[in-house]
Amino acid sequence: MKTHEFINTLRSQGRYSFTITDAEKALELTKVATINALRRLRLKKEIASPARGFYLILPPEYQILGCLPAEMFIPDLMKYLNQPYYVGFISAAQYYGAAHQKPQRFQVVTLKNRSSIHCGRIYVEFIANKNVASMPTKKFNTATGTINVATPEVIAADIVAMPDHAAGINNVATILSDLSETIDINRLIELTKHNSELFWLQRLGYLLEFLGSKSLANKIDQILSDKKLHWARLVSQEKYKPLQRNKKWKIIVNTKVEPDE
Repeated sequence: MKTHEFINTLRSQGRYSFTITDAEKALELTKVATINALRRLRLKKEIASPARGFYLILPPEYQILGCLPAEMFIPDLMKYLNQPYYVGFISAAQYYGAAHQKPQRFQVVTLKNRSSIHCGRIYVEFIANKNVASMPTKKFNTATGTINVATPEVIAADIVAMPDHAAGINNVATILSDLSETIDINRLIELTKHNSELFWLQRLGYLLEFLGSKSLANKIDQILSDKKLHWARLVSQEKYKPLQRNKKWKIIVNTKVEPDE
């Protein structure tokens, strides 16, 4: 079988990705000969390789990108890597219509830190979370199948815990203002079982109250009422001078929050 015949067969099956092992078996070549054959297709921009041994088939409409859109290959890539994952942070917020700005990178939460992927014009950022496999997700349809996306509750927890991955605290507040109506308090309670450190919930309660989502903020306050809380900075890396403290949430307000309108 020739390489183009192999590629066309996969496309006829609705597949956009394959591994070096798949190609070796189909082409009946050695690994070196297979890599050389595939290299010729890469030079023609008919395929791309976002990870060693993993290839993407590029239809003409995506050849200008030099890659497939991330959501079209991330599920297959993570299966190939044998790693749990979910789309998170700003990338996940887009699926719920809560991202005012399109992120320059596609954010994937997985078990361990991995180097970012640059595939043509597509940039994939990996963010580590040791609890990724137990985090609730929602499946969204893509052109190639489905993809796991963080629930609104997981997005909220992640962006307040790590605002740097959400373009800063102002953008965190912007996302929360759009996301707050979809957040379920019972699902938030479930998340506390995965992380006994409650600083993220203190931050979330403070920000929701600041944004005027008082009903949800009050419910979070009830969750925290019988917990032993420690003072936490609103933004970890910011200095806290002049010192402002919110006693209700035990939050050190060390930066000004200005969400987009």
